Amino acid sequence: MTATTQAMIDTVHAYVRALNAGNADAVVALYAEDAVVEDPVGTLPRRGRVAIREFYRASCAMRLDVALESDVRAAARSVAFAFRVRLVDGGQPLTIHPIDVFDFDGEGRIAHMRAYFGPTNIQHA
Repeated sequence: MTATTQAMIDTVHAYVRALNAGNADAVVALYAEDAVVEDPVGTLPRRGRVAIREFYRASCAMRLDVALESDVRAAARSVAFAFRVRLVDGGQPLTIHPIDVFDFDGEGRIAHMRAYFGPTNIQHA
């Protein structure tokens, strides 16, 4: 698979489905072997599938409810998308509204993921 516009958009939809299913292995399968995840931007990047799998296993254990909030934007070998994530953390319901950016390699796998959100994008309720 190459990084065509439709393939990149399909990857975003597969990512959302896998998160909603709590399937960390399906999420990790979308990534290149040497991929980097910055979630959120400004935290220590996770490098390689082992570190990425550990991150998503912890995330998926929280039983996420994920939905796109708008169309996926695609340009060159990258996509950006706004979405919302509902979860319960320490008994506290949260909704996070990130914008993720995926950069793809020549094989159509996610090579770099950056999640943009901060305190103003998190609702407690």
